[in-house]
Amino acid sequence: MIMNSSIMTSPPPAIHESGAMQPDYSRQTLLKEIGAHGQAALARGRVLIVGAGGLGSPVLQYLAGAGVGHLGIVDADTLDASNLHRQPIFALADVGERKVELARAAVERINPTVQVELHSMRLDADNAVALIGGYDVVVDCSDNFRTKYLINDAAVLAHRPAVFASVYQYEGQLQVYKPEQRHACLRCLWPDAVADGVVGNCAEAGVLGPVPGTLGTLQALLTIKILLGMSGQLDGELLLLDFTNFSSLKIKAPRRAECRAPDCAHIREIPREDLGIEIVLHSLADAAQRGLEVIDIRTQDEVAARPAAARHVAMPDLLADPGLLSPGREYLLVCASGKRSLAAARELRRLGVAVRSLAGGLQALEG
Repeated sequence: MIMNSSIMTSPPPAIHESGAMQPDYSRQTLLKEIGAHGQAALARGRVLIVGAGGLGSPVLQYLAGAGVGHLGIVDADTLDASNLHRQPIFALADVGERKVELARAAVERINPTVQVELHSMRLDADNAVALIGGYDVVVDCSDNFRTKYLINDAAVLAHRPAVFASVYQYEGQLQVYKPEQRHACLRCLWPDAVADGVVGNCAEAGVLGPVPGTLGTLQALLTIKILLGMSGQLDGELLLLDFTNFSSLKIKAPRRAECRAPDCAHIREIPREDLGIEIVLHSLADAAQRGLEVIDIRTQDEVAARPAAARHVAMPDLLADPGLLSPGREYLLVCASGKRSLAAARELRRLGVAVRSLAGGLQALEG
């Protein structure tokens, strides 16, 4: 039987006295778990989204559409054309613009009643705890292990729930941390962060847009459940998804024996960044004048597309064999945006190699 859609009418949209159209939440307030009371709770909600990329894009869309009243966005990047296939809140004409500004405009198009607070910065040891402590929930939409562990540690110290997601090619995983005894944080499961570059990120391993899109949508759902106190929040569980065959596995995520949640036996403070690990330059020639040998850690395809006057050693190769860099010399690592070079510099400095990272990457020199 085919239903005649013409009889399924909706009430006309509400119009504010100012003349602006108001959002219509009637479909979700029909749910007994939400109703008017739940909608009011969402309107009071404050959510911090760290990263406006492939995960952050659907998180922002669905939280704004649901009427979450206050959204904070943390991202220091500008939009690259390679982002667009997995970040549909942006457009090709936006390339080169700051992501936080573009994300705010996208949220305003969906729901102009949502308050958006922009943090055009990198989350770091100096700002993470205070920033996360100002929100009800933090959503990890980052693409590197260091930031994920930074969010985890700051959420533990600030006693705030965190919704984590990770993507690798066609696979993904979801985890929720809450400052409660039944919830494990990342360090309960993996005490030490995997060095960035050991597992490829989107730029190196590749990614199909709907994969982070699906994970981000699930993060939005979990966030709404937390704000509303609904059941099914992955309490003490880890959800693994494989989109090559649409299989899923939910496993227990137990706390360590010495865990005293909501406090942690291991997390007392967030370690500060090495001083001088990043350097701002106007050209690669400036690096040579400072006695730094430039090492381009991008992939072979990236180097072929945009050559740079530098020695090429791909990031996975360099991290696998730091001996490729001679002791007694100082090096400057470069990549496209400065993210991978900073991650590699952190790991190599930990091993005693004298390296620095080009702030902003090669794209910072293009202008």
